[in-house]
Amino acid sequence: MALGEFSPPVTGPMEKITDRRQFLIRAGIAAGQLALPRFFDRALAFVENHNEPLLEVPPNAGKKLYAAFQDDGVYWIIDGLMPSEIPPPVSWREYFLLTGDDFVRAIENWELEPSQLDEPMNYWTWETYWLYNLSPNALAYQYLHDLDLGLEFGKGDRAEGEIRFQDAPMMASDCRWEEVDDLLSLSLLQNRLNELGENVSLELGGKFT
Repeated sequence: MALGEFSPPVTGPMEKITDRRQFLIRAGIAAGQLALPRFFDRALAFVENHNEPLLEVPPNAGKKLYAAFQDDGVYWIIDGLMPSEIPPPVSWREYFLLTGDDFVRAIENWELEPSQLDEPMNYWTWETYWLYNLSPNALAYQYLHDLDLGLEFGKGDRAEGEIRFQDAPMMASDCRWEEVDDLLSLSLLQNRLNELGENVSLELGGKFT
Protein backbone atom coordinates (compact mmCIF):
# COMPACT_ATOMS: atom_id res chain seq x y z
CA MET A 1 0.00 0.00 0.00
CA ALA A 2 1.31 3.43 -0.91
CA LEU A 3 1.81 5.89 1.90
CA GLY A 4 -0.70 8.31 0.43
CA GLU A 5 -3.47 5.79 1.07
CA PHE A 6 -3.87 6.25 4.81
CA SER A 7 -6.78 3.91 5.37
CA PRO A 8 -6.13 1.46 8.23
CA PRO A 9 -9.21 0.14 10.01
CA VAL A 10 -10.20 1.99 13.15
CA THR A 11 -12.05 0.51 16.11
CA GLY A 12 -13.95 2.60 18.63
CA PRO A 13 -14.61 6.36 18.58
CA MET A 14 -11.90 8.71 17.39
CA GLU A 15 -11.40 12.20 18.76
CA LYS A 16 -9.90 14.95 16.64
CA ILE A 17 -6.88 16.34 18.44
CA THR A 18 -5.01 19.38 17.14
CA ASP A 19 -2.33 21.16 19.14
CA ARG A 20 -1.56 24.58 17.62
CA ARG A 21 1.49 26.56 18.72
CA GLN A 22 3.22 29.80 17.76
CA PHE A 23 6.84 30.88 18.10
CA LEU A 24 7.68 33.61 20.61
CA ILE A 25 9.43 36.57 19.00
CA ARG A 26 12.31 37.80 21.13
CA ALA A 27 14.05 41.17 21.02
CA GLY A 28 17.38 41.55 19.25
CA ILE A 29 20.49 40.88 21.32
CA ALA A 30 22.39 43.98 22.34
CA ALA A 31 26.02 44.13 21.17
CA GLY A 32 27.55 47.13 22.92
CA GLN A 33 25.27 50.01 21.99
CA LEU A 34 24.05 48.27 18.82
CA ALA A 35 20.79 46.34 18.91
CA LEU A 36 21.05 43.47 16.43
CA PRO A 37 18.02 42.77 14.21
CA ARG A 38 15.61 40.18 15.56
CA PHE A 39 15.78 36.81 13.88
CA PHE A 40 12.15 37.27 12.89
CA ASP A 41 12.98 40.42 10.91
CA ARG A 42 15.91 38.74 9.15
CA ALA A 43 13.88 35.65 8.38
CA LEU A 44 10.94 37.64 7.04
CA ALA A 45 13.20 39.66 4.74
CA PHE A 46 14.98 36.50 3.58
CA VAL A 47 11.73 34.72 2.73
CA GLU A 48 10.42 37.75 0.86
CA ASN A 49 13.66 38.17 -1.13
CA HIS A 50 14.52 34.53 -1.83
CA ASN A 51 11.23 32.63 -1.54
CA GLU A 52 12.86 30.06 0.72
CA PRO A 53 13.20 29.66 4.48
CA LEU A 54 16.13 31.04 6.45
CA LEU A 55 17.48 27.85 7.99
CA GLU A 56 20.50 28.54 10.20
CA VAL A 57 21.38 24.93 10.91
CA PRO A 58 24.03 23.77 13.41
CA PRO A 59 27.38 23.02 11.71
CA ASN A 60 27.52 19.44 12.98
CA ALA A 61 23.90 18.56 13.57
CA GLY A 62 23.33 15.21 15.21
CA LYS A 63 19.82 14.85 13.81
CA LYS A 64 18.13 15.88 10.57
CA LEU A 65 14.45 16.63 10.07
CA TYR A 66 12.82 17.23 6.70
CA ALA A 67 10.06 19.61 5.71
CA ALA A 68 8.15 17.59 3.11
CA PHE A 69 5.78 19.59 0.91
CA GLN A 70 2.33 18.07 0.51
CA ASP A 71 -0.21 18.39 -2.26
CA ASP A 72 -2.56 20.31 0.04
CA GLY A 73 0.01 23.11 0.35
CA VAL A 74 1.48 22.41 3.79
CA TYR A 75 4.81 21.03 4.97
CA TRP A 76 4.94 17.90 7.08
CA ILE A 77 7.93 17.70 9.42
CA ILE A 78 9.38 14.20 9.19
CA ASP A 79 12.24 12.36 10.88
CA GLY A 80 13.95 10.52 8.03
CA LEU A 81 13.02 10.07 4.39
CA MET A 82 9.62 8.62 3.57
CA PRO A 83 9.65 5.08 2.16
CA SER A 84 7.50 4.50 -0.89
CA GLU A 85 5.54 1.80 0.94
CA ILE A 86 4.87 0.68 4.48
CA PRO A 87 7.47 -1.93 5.51
CA PRO A 88 6.26 -5.54 5.62
CA PRO A 89 4.82 -6.75 8.92
CA VAL A 90 7.22 -7.89 11.61
CA SER A 91 6.67 -11.10 13.55
CA TRP A 92 4.30 -11.21 16.49
CA ARG A 93 7.31 -11.62 18.75
CA GLU A 94 8.93 -8.42 17.43
CA TYR A 95 5.61 -6.60 17.72
CA PHE A 96 5.16 -7.55 21.36
CA LEU A 97 8.72 -6.41 22.06
CA LEU A 98 7.94 -3.06 20.43
CA THR A 99 4.73 -2.59 22.41
CA GLY A 100 6.14 -3.96 25.66
CA ASP A 101 3.27 -6.45 25.98
CA ASP A 102 3.65 -9.45 28.23
CA PHE A 103 4.12 -12.45 25.93
CA VAL A 104 1.80 -14.82 27.79
CA ARG A 105 -0.98 -12.27 28.06
CA ALA A 106 -0.51 -11.06 24.47
CA ILE A 107 -0.69 -14.59 23.08
CA GLU A 108 -3.93 -15.10 24.96
CA ASN A 109 -5.41 -11.75 23.92
CA TRP A 110 -4.60 -12.28 20.26
CA GLU A 111 -5.70 -15.96 20.40
CA LEU A 112 -2.35 -17.16 19.11
CA GLU A 113 -0.49 -20.41 19.50
CA PRO A 114 3.08 -20.11 20.87
CA SER A 115 4.31 -21.56 17.58
CA GLN A 116 2.92 -18.49 15.76
CA LEU A 117 5.16 -15.99 17.58
CA ASP A 118 7.71 -15.90 14.78
CA GLU A 119 5.14 -15.67 11.98
CA PRO A 120 4.34 -12.29 10.36
CA MET A 121 1.70 -10.45 12.34
CA ASN A 122 -1.68 -9.26 11.10
CA TYR A 123 -1.10 -6.69 8.32
CA TRP A 124 -3.77 -4.16 9.31
CA THR A 125 -2.65 -4.13 12.93
CA TRP A 126 0.94 -3.62 11.83
CA GLU A 127 0.00 -0.84 9.40
CA THR A 128 -1.91 1.03 12.11
CA TYR A 129 0.96 0.64 14.58
CA TRP A 130 3.61 1.70 12.04
CA LEU A 131 1.69 4.78 10.91
CA TYR A 132 1.11 5.98 14.46
CA ASN A 133 4.48 5.08 16.01
CA LEU A 134 7.24 4.30 13.51
CA SER A 135 6.59 6.35 10.37
CA PRO A 136 8.90 9.35 9.80
CA ASN A 137 6.04 11.74 10.57
CA ALA A 138 5.21 9.88 13.81
CA LEU A 139 8.87 9.88 14.90
CA ALA A 140 9.06 13.63 14.32
CA TYR A 141 5.80 14.09 16.22
CA GLN A 142 7.15 12.21 19.22
CA TYR A 143 10.36 14.25 19.17
CA LEU A 144 8.87 17.73 18.65
CA HIS A 145 5.64 17.51 20.62
CA ASP A 146 7.26 17.56 24.05
CA LEU A 147 9.66 20.40 23.24
CA ASP A 148 8.95 23.95 24.39
CA LEU A 149 8.47 25.25 20.86
CA GLY A 150 6.21 28.16 21.74
CA LEU A 151 2.92 29.45 22.98
CA GLU A 152 -0.52 28.03 22.41
CA PHE A 153 -1.89 29.59 19.24
CA GLY A 154 -3.38 33.04 19.83
CA LYS A 155 -2.17 33.30 23.44
CA GLY A 156 0.63 35.82 22.95
CA ASP A 157 0.99 39.27 21.36
CA ARG A 158 4.65 38.67 20.47
CA ALA A 159 4.23 35.37 18.68
CA GLU A 160 4.35 34.57 14.96
CA GLY A 161 4.10 31.60 12.64
CA GLU A 162 2.43 28.32 13.49
CA ILE A 163 3.07 24.59 13.84
CA ARG A 164 0.14 22.19 14.22
CA PHE A 165 0.32 18.76 15.80
CA GLN A 166 -2.35 16.46 14.40
CA ASP A 167 -3.15 13.31 16.37
CA ALA A 168 -5.36 10.92 14.37
CA PRO A 169 -7.66 13.72 13.17
CA MET A 170 -9.47 11.59 10.57
CA MET A 171 -11.91 8.80 11.31
CA ALA A 172 -10.23 6.55 8.74
CA SER A 173 -6.68 6.93 10.00
CA ASP A 174 -4.48 6.29 13.01
CA CYS A 175 -1.82 8.65 11.71
CA ARG A 176 -0.20 11.59 13.53
CA TRP A 177 1.96 14.33 12.14
CA GLU A 178 2.96 17.96 12.49
CA GLU A 179 2.42 20.52 9.77
CA VAL A 180 3.63 24.02 8.92
CA ASP A 181 1.95 26.35 6.43
CA ASP A 182 4.72 28.65 5.28
CA LEU A 183 8.43 29.31 4.84
CA LEU A 184 8.60 31.83 7.67
CA SER A 185 7.26 29.28 10.15
CA LEU A 186 9.91 26.80 8.98
CA SER A 187 12.55 29.45 9.65
CA LEU A 188 11.16 30.09 13.13
CA LEU A 189 11.05 26.36 13.88
CA GLN A 190 14.73 25.92 13.08
CA ASN A 191 15.60 29.00 15.11
CA ARG A 192 13.64 27.72 18.12
CA LEU A 193 15.41 24.36 17.93
CA ASN A 194 18.69 26.28 17.97
CA GLU A 195 17.60 28.26 21.02
CA LEU A 196 16.79 25.02 22.81
CA GLY A 197 20.24 23.63 22.01
CA GLU A 198 18.76 20.65 20.19
CA ASN A 199 21.58 20.34 17.58
CA VAL A 200 19.01 19.46 14.90
CA SER A 201 18.91 20.61 11.30
CA LEU A 202 15.78 21.20 9.22
CA GLU A 203 15.95 20.68 5.46
CA LEU A 204 13.42 21.09 2.68
CA GLY A 205 12.72 17.74 1.04
CA GLY A 206 11.59 14.24 1.84
CA LYS A 207 8.46 14.50 -0.29
CA PHE A 208 6.00 11.62 -0.25
CA THR A 209 6.19 9.28 -3.21
